[in-house]
Amino acid sequence: MLCKRNYYGSLRLMIKAISLLKSIAVSAVVLFLFSCTNDINKVKEFTKSEELAMEVQEDLVLTYSDSTIKRLKLEAPLAENFPQIKEPERRFAKGIDVVFYDAYGLEATRLKANHATEYYNKNLWVAKGDVVVVNNKGEQLNTEELYWDQNKEMIYSEVQVKITTEKEIIWGEGFESDQSFNNYTIHKITGQISIEDEEND
Repeated sequence: MLCKRNYYGSLRLMIKAISLLKSIAVSAVVLFLFSCTNDINKVKEFTKSEELAMEVQEDLVLTYSDSTIKRLKLEAPLAENFPQIKEPERRFAKGIDVVFYDAYGLEATRLKANHATEYYNKNLWVAKGDVVVVNNKGEQLNTEELYWDQNKEMIYSEVQVKITTEKEIIWGEGFESDQSFNNYTIHKITGQISIEDEEND
């Protein structure tokens, strides 16, 4: 009888131990899932904050001067600032209109684009969508993407460009110039016509 009682007593203890272990396991799973849910929510919140502009400006007008001489004026209907992302930037989703001035404060070049992004830690701008640049000689550049490096005071493109001068129209791929668009180079010319010849025809 003692053996049987000990046997049944041990069996009851084993059953209780198994039940306790099951409870602990379930609690651990619930805690893990809750923790994961919290982590996912944090990720979602962080991702959402990454997508939100920290500063929004409408009808923005920026003027840059050097020794009291105006060097640049930028106008944009909308500017959104994202300083919190890995590569801080300011986006101009509704386009920009930029005027460059020469050393005497006279208008030298005008740039327009459908939208643009300024990477202000790099002093680099990227203009996209129907980009048009016109210099003081009346020469015009048309492209879909243009980079403006403020440090080097140059503009360049790696896509197709079209340059219209008083005498000719030139098409090419790849382009670079000083930011006043007076000294430029087309890397690969793909087409060229004389306006004078076209008018004579």
